[in-house]
Amino acid sequence: MSKEKKLVVEMLFNNWGATADRLTKGWIEYRIDLFMKYALQSLLLQSSQDFTCYLLYDPNSEKLIQETLKKYPPLPSNIRFVTPKDYQAHVIQDIREFRYLYRVYLSSDDMYHKDFIKKLHDYTPRKDTVALIPQYGYIYDSVQHRLGKFFFWLPSYGATLIRVDEYLRGQAARTSWRDAFKVPREFINIKEPIWINHIHGQNTGTTFDNVLTWKIANVHDACSLDPWDNGKQPRAFFGPEITEPNEIERILKNFF
Repeated sequence: MSKEKKLVVEMLFNNWGATADRLTKGWIEYRIDLFMKYALQSLLLQSSQDFTCYLLYDPNSEKLIQETLKKYPPLPSNIRFVTPKDYQAHVIQDIREFRYLYRVYLSSDDMYHKDFIKKLHDYTPRKDTVALIPQYGYIYDSVQHRLGKFFFWLPSYGATLIRVDEYLRGQAARTSWRDAFKVPREFINIKEPIWINHIHGQNTGTTFDNVLTWKIANVHDACSLDPWDNGKQPRAFFGPEITEPNEIERILKNFF
């Protein structure tokens, strides 16, 4: 195991207030079931298991979280639900013997390609790089079973890189994927769909019909676009939709 980098996959489960019902039994049961069916399967499928994943939950939902988790097989030791306070304590223990902490971002209902973690381990960024940005992926609607290529200039995926010595001294900047265009950055997995943005029955973000309209004149394939390095001007493109059932299944098998 390399001691150069420690990969920590960070999922914000319900520890933030964007969703009004995030502390309710129905919401928690639905979202944990989604995690088990999709994001967890993606993590278990990773060709490199050299990572730790933490799902951060609101301490006020502790009882409901634990009761719901008991309905499923135990999680592997490198994947766990934690409170934000416990998360910080775990990370400090995880990274002590490493040079860099890679904060890897994934929503609890989304997926990475099975080789994403391995590719992060194999990739050598420039010394000043703080953010690694993968702008190419898929949109998958699991209700309608529809899939298409997708380009997004500032995706909620990828990683930010932190020096462990600075983190342990409390001097590390708290950058996340949202800050990727504010810091030295590199684009990774260029023209390679590496993540799935998952649309399901209770999304609050968008719908498949909405993304069908995200077009750019004279562009036909999201993965033909060059990386977009202008954080002040959004750029997104959907297409083409993949309609052949066997091709859909072939692609999805690489993600979960």
